[in-house]
Amino acid sequence: MSLYLTDRQKSRKLDLERIRQALVPVLAELAIVDLDLEIELLDDRQITELNEKFFSRPWPTNVISFPQERAHGHLGDVVVSVETALRETEALGYNLEEGVVYYVIHGILHLLDYEHIGVEAEVAVSMERRQDELFNLALLV
Repeated sequence: MSLYLTDRQKSRKLDLERIRQALVPVLAELAIVDLDLEIELLDDRQITELNEKFFSRPWPTNVISFPQERAHGHLGDVVVSVETALRETEALGYNLEEGVVYYVIHGILHLLDYEHIGVEAEVAVSMERRQDELFNLALLV
């Protein structure tokens, strides 16, 4: 498994190695071993462009997942808005890298077919519970 982490935003300086290391136990727990994963860190403008292009929503969002063909060895792409992550997680007491990791985990779960929108409450709660478990695992690093 290869993890590709690219920082395409200029709004904040990030410790990419810290993010990468926090994701190692998460990917191990999810048994993602034979599939590549690409993560791109964007700013609000960049993620708004993707959100509008693919979902007709002309506003920034925290994370978008793009599943890929697993048969070709690629789980998918996860894009995170660093600016949105900062706004949404700073008040919760997490630093920026932790906020980014939280949303990457959320995006990975979507790639693994977890869902929380348009599903029964118990399905949404199951995704939230799994996300919290994985985030707690990442925080131990």
